[in-house]
Amino acid sequence: MALEVGQAARGLDVKLPDADGAPHALGDALANGPVVVGIYKSSCKASKEIFPMLQRLSERLSGASISFFGVSQDSANITKSFARRTGVTFPILVEGKDFPLSHAFEISHTPTIFLVGQDGKVAATTLGFFKMMVNQFADEVATLVGAAKAPLIGDDGPDAEIPVFVPG
Repeated sequence: MALEVGQAARGLDVKLPDADGAPHALGDALANGPVVVGIYKSSCKASKEIFPMLQRLSERLSGASISFFGVSQDSANITKSFARRTGVTFPILVEGKDFPLSHAFEISHTPTIFLVGQDGKVAATTLGFFKMMVNQFADEVATLVGAAKAPLIGDDGPDAEIPVFVPG
């Protein structure tokens, strides 16, 4: 069972490289504000759908004090390809074969997304890809950083093509 809202996030001091080899620790980013952490596997269909939405959310909140990180269960090369295909520009960390953050956050499925508050506790979480849940998660992120709430995924225009649910 993944960490739940109110629980202390573990593994925040673990330094992992991004796909280019630069080390990052989630705890370091907390000094600047909350952190959104998306743990995924590139072969997961739901992961492919949710990461462009996380990118959209990071762009929407570009002026806010918040950091976004992906955590990949794949190699650096596959991680770079995933970022390119999904349009993600925020750092994606490569876990390696021991999966230290996946274990620390106790995930059982991908994608699992967490919002970690500056106090180091899980403030919100969502699992898989359900349009309604993604919008709810985005509202919780907006609330925490003092931004206006608005649906991240609409029901018309280009968003009409986004499915309500995507299996993993």
